[in-house]
Amino acid sequence: MDAPNPGRPKPRHRLTGDERQREIVAAVLALARERGPEAITTQAIADRIGVTQGALFRHFPDKEAIWLAVFSWVREALGGVFASAVEKADSPLAKLEAAFHAHVAFAAANPGVPRIMFHELQYPGDTPVRAEVRAMVVAYRQRLARLFAQASAAGELSADLDPALAPVLFLGAIQGLVMQSALVGDEAGMAGRARQLFPLLLHGYQGRGQR
Repeated sequence: MDAPNPGRPKPRHRLTGDERQREIVAAVLALARERGPEAITTQAIADRIGVTQGALFRHFPDKEAIWLAVFSWVREALGGVFASAVEKADSPLAKLEAAFHAHVAFAAANPGVPRIMFHELQYPGDTPVRAEVRAMVVAYRQRLARLFAQASAAGELSADLDPALAPVLFLGAIQGLVMQSALVGDEAGMAGRARQLFPLLLHGYQGRGQR
């Protein structure tokens, strides 16, 4: 076997189209950890993976298509995290708690995701990317609403709880953790803060008559 030769350039593995698209999506998410979404240009993406802009556009027709692919990945990845978390829990309330902590762990591991989502949702108007993000959030809230309704029917949460509004507080708490972590630069500490925060959420969801 030949010894490694630092002077000999290592041949670049030729990726399939799907592999290259996944690499581009991963590059966007990595860049979102370092800079604002508005600064993630196609040139920056191309530089990150070591190709030209022309090579980038052989895999996606335009920047909008790249962002659609990014949010498609987010939808599938977060949906998988949610499904895996609730599958392991027994009761509706336990499923909600598992989903909360799994979502926080996902945000801590992928800090660029909340940044690009908030960036897309803060502007008025409709674009295919914004519509994709909205549809993803609506679908996620609906999944949570079903769990809140089940927990309320099982007597685990207040009978007066509005299952359509309960996810707003759930997601708002996660957003608050994300913002706090960004301010102090401590994504790794999100899990511990989430464990402290969930009992406060639960107290509100259970209502005055619950213990």
